Amino acid sequence: MKKILISILLTLCCVLAACSPAVPTAAPTEPAASIPEITIDAADYSYTSPETVNAGWVRVKLTNSGKEPHHVQFLRLNDDVTLEGFQEALQKGPGAEMTVSKLMGGVGAIAPNGTAQAVLNLTAGEYVIICFIPSPSDQVPHLAKGMVQTLTVQESINAAAQEPTAELTITMKDFLFDFPETLPAGPRIIKVVNNGPEPHEFNLLKLEDGKTVEDVKQFLAAPNGPPPFLPIGGMNGLDVGASGYVEINFEPGTYVAICNIPSPKAEGHPHFTLGMLKQFTVQ
Repeated sequence: MKKILISILLTLCCVLAACSPAVPTAAPTEPAASIPEITIDAADYSYTSPETVNAGWVRVKLTNSGKEPHHVQFLRLNDDVTLEGFQEALQKGPGAEMTVSKLMGGVGAIAPNGTAQAVLNLTAGEYVIICFIPSPSDQVPHLAKGMVQTLTVQESINAAAQEPTAELTITMKDFLFDFPETLPAGPRIIKVVNNGPEPHEFNLLKLEDGKTVEDVKQFLAAPNGPPPFLPIGGMNGLDVGASGYVEINFEPGTYVAICNIPSPKAEGHPHFTLGMLKQFTVQ
């Protein structure tokens, strides 16, 4: 009798188990896509770069195979603006390009044989990449020598790349940089945010031994001889409210952060003349 009762209970358990609703299992989480990377080489005076890039977060690596410093600025043309319209705006003087395009960031100036990289959030549209740096020999901007190239940013059907995680945020505003005066050496991911109200950039200069921000000011006011610094990249111009990331391996030393963008409210004078440069130490 006892064996019969146990058998009945086992059978009942099996029936109940079969009738119970299945517990849904969690769907596997799709891993975030890695950030796509493109390489742009700057020469004297042209770029070698892709013709199309997918929208979203993009790591831009800049190399300099030329004999002069170069940077790369990404400008998204306004929807009703053609390349011809953009070039017409350039003829109107410093800063006029910002009336027909949006500054989406870029990689700050690097010296010959240098490399640097930044992570940008690019929206779909028609772009130009451009170098505003003047040649030291004649002070003619590189864009006037051919360093203007078109680029299409297209909608992507792939999973969006995850935004980088930064250990430091640098805020830019009229007309200063907000970040500590001492930073640790080594690899760093820095978020750069523009709180405006004007466009700004976070270009990085590594000072020669014994030089200070005052030497930078004197050189920029009257360039003569070799500069007292080495340009090592950073984040090029960002429009108001925009942000991006600088990925850099800091060596110990003294540095200057500088913004060279002209101010329409100050007759086109660059922002560093309005106080937007900051000396800091890496140790």
